[in-house]
Amino acid sequence: MVGFKKTYVCDDNDQALWLSIEQARNAIYKARELELEQYGVSTVQAGVMFVVHTMGGRTRPAEIARWLVREPHSISGLLSRMEREGLLRREPDLERKNSVSIVLTEKGMDICNKTFLRESVKQIFTSLSAEEHDELMNLLIRVRDRALKDRRARNKPPFPTSKA
Repeated sequence: MVGFKKTYVCDDNDQALWLSIEQARNAIYKARELELEQYGVSTVQAGVMFVVHTMGGRTRPAEIARWLVREPHSISGLLSRMEREGLLRREPDLERKNSVSIVLTEKGMDICNKTFLRESVKQIFTSLSAEEHDELMNLLIRVRDRALKDRRARNKPPFPTSKA
């Protein structure tokens, strides 16, 4: 039928908001994945490298899980794959016996530095004014923190924090 436009009605505002967040997240994620393909890493691998770098070049797997809001067992498998790919290595933790620290290899640090460009993300967020950017950040942090509270999460991610 030519010229026919179906209008979708959703009476559940929370569901519509949830779907909008999911759609935006997936669209941004795809753009970022396409950008990261040239370095041979995934968005979650880039996230791990960002955390290790931000933590001063050495951190524990539990801290990576906390920052990325992931379960420790899923981070463990990811770290094993990244270690096989030569992006990072496990070293004995100097402060805790029977624990390891995660350190980026030279290859991992090189790729990490390249991923900091984030051109796809910057381009997407140019659609927001500086004020809108800050407002969205604060709203998302509030929603994230509430979701983690309801989940009875032991530790909320230390970054980002609200600017309000």
